[in-house]
Amino acid sequence: MQEKLNKQGQDYIASLRQAVHVLWEAMCKEEGIPPDSKFVVFSKATEKKFRQFYDRALNELWEAEAQYRAGGYVGLKIKKGR
Repeated sequence: MQEKLNKQGQDYIASLRQAVHVLWEAMCKEEGIPPDSKFVVFSKATEKKFRQFYDRALNELWEAEAQYRAGGYVGLKIKKGR
């Protein structure tokens, strides 16, 4: 049972990493910059279009990673008391 929960947590974290990556690539594409760039300053238009989604995805990823390292269950939802 614990292995299954660990796998679900790892899969959830991987999906969050993918979401952050997709958003980063979209922001870079919008600016015409290579997505493997390390230091980037985005235009106000790109910031306005993407920033809230990127920040939310990144915060969710960091929180899930911290909870997973602390032994918490991540990516699980309680439905009907279960």
